[in-house]
Amino acid sequence: MKIQLWSIGKEHDPYIREGIAVFQKRLQHYVDFDVKLIPTVKQAASLSVPELKKQEARLIMDLLQPTDYLLALDEKGKMMTTVQFSEFLQQRTNAGTRQLIILIGGAFGIDQSLLQRAQLQMSLSPLTFPHQLVRLIFTEQLYRAYTVLNREKYHHQ
Repeated sequence: MKIQLWSIGKEHDPYIREGIAVFQKRLQHYVDFDVKLIPTVKQAASLSVPELKKQEARLIMDLLQPTDYLLALDEKGKMMTTVQFSEFLQQRTNAGTRQLIILIGGAFGIDQSLLQRAQLQMSLSPLTFPHQLVRLIFTEQLYRAYTVLNREKYHHQ
């Protein structure tokens, strides 16, 4: 299975880029993983929030393949423990999922059309985090989940 973390927004700050690189390197042993930054919509400041979200959704829908499994990170999504998340990854692998797309929406969230396309909506926390930190946090959590699946000493229960 290939996993891609898609995020709408700006390039990573250096400390974020370095942190993601550490976990990306560690993940190489388990899964094909990549981070894809989707540039913000042109003239975003002149658009209403609903229109901005619709345009972001169109960009993402154009990139998705029909067979992609879409996991949308959304504050109203399902919360999981690390072990539950690792079990989810194993289920996707067992089901033959070829590509898992994890989507971090834009500054105002994810349009309803994308949430409906998503096979799963997941919340990392009821707290609000900057998008760049979510990229780093999620990459670490992905690594943590794979160490759980491989019974390695990283995650403590």
